[in-house]
Amino acid sequence: MPDQPLICDLRTGDAITGFLLATDAAYKTTRTGSEYLELKLTDASGELKGFLWDLKAVEGDFEAIVPDVFVKVKGKVEEFQGRKQVRVEKVRFAPDSEVGDFSHFFPTSKRRPEAMLEELDGLIASIGDPWIRHLLETMLIHDTERRTAFAKAPAAKSLHHVYLGGLLEHTLSVAAMALRACEHYENLNRDLVLAGVFLHDLGKTAELSYQRSFGYTDAGNLLGHITLEAQWITQEIEQIPKFPEELRMQILHIVLAHHGKLEFGSPVLPKTPEALLVHYLDDLDGKLEGMFRLIQEESGQGNWSAWSRSLDRPVYRIRWPRSQ
Repeated sequence: MPDQPLICDLRTGDAITGFLLATDAAYKTTRTGSEYLELKLTDASGELKGFLWDLKAVEGDFEAIVPDVFVKVKGKVEEFQGRKQVRVEKVRFAPDSEVGDFSHFFPTSKRRPEAMLEELDGLIASIGDPWIRHLLETMLIHDTERRTAFAKAPAAKSLHHVYLGGLLEHTLSVAAMALRACEHYENLNRDLVLAGVFLHDLGKTAELSYQRSFGYTDAGNLLGHITLEAQWITQEIEQIPKFPEELRMQILHIVLAHHGKLEFGSPVLPKTPEALLVHYLDDLDGKLEGMFRLIQEESGQGNWSAWSRSLDRPVYRIRWPRSQ
């Protein structure tokens, strides 16, 4: 790919010419009846909306510019209501072969997948309960296809850890907090907690699509990740002779209850200490990552971020220095 600035480095007034991924593209009409093209343009560092007001500036086939294709854009960065956007002067469809290395266009975890998988394996090896360890080894180590997807998938479409590798990074973050909680609350079953942490979002590997833009698969829309992972766990346990029925119910309960409330998609409320812990740590990690991301973004006004629909609030961006 030709050398070009990243979206995160663009400033108001900057000119831009280069290749970007159009994760969304739609021809729309203004109130006065004029047709224009609205784009969501992304690279590995972020996204910007782009607006082409003169459709004569579309080079080549209009119909080729659709969601999830690469485009070559020429334009200028502007600001509207506190957010940067691009006034597009020219745009054309760009075939994959012209773009080259796709990694420039997809946000990725700062942690190496190999290092995260090594940490995961170490935690699984530390589990004393042979039934739980066997189940996790089968699902997360020996199943190479699922393991690869676990290391690549984002944790969500838009809420938190929205980048390749985000799911495993989020899982390990929750696991780290869970281990500290288990040291503090001696009555918790550490192995059961870790089982719940490692399995609670595993279904997102099939719920989410992440080959281009992040979205939902047919299975994700029809079933959801909780249903998918509950099915997988049940299928794997059925292949382990004499797996304890009580343990099966406890593991499944953590998975089914981890959203915390019926209106948030959990078919049951957390009714064991382990399920309650996994729910709150999962929720905490997701919300904190979302807040940190808002603090780093340039959208918003002054000391405040833009309004977050997921958090239902803006975030104050002044940070007190960390204690040494």
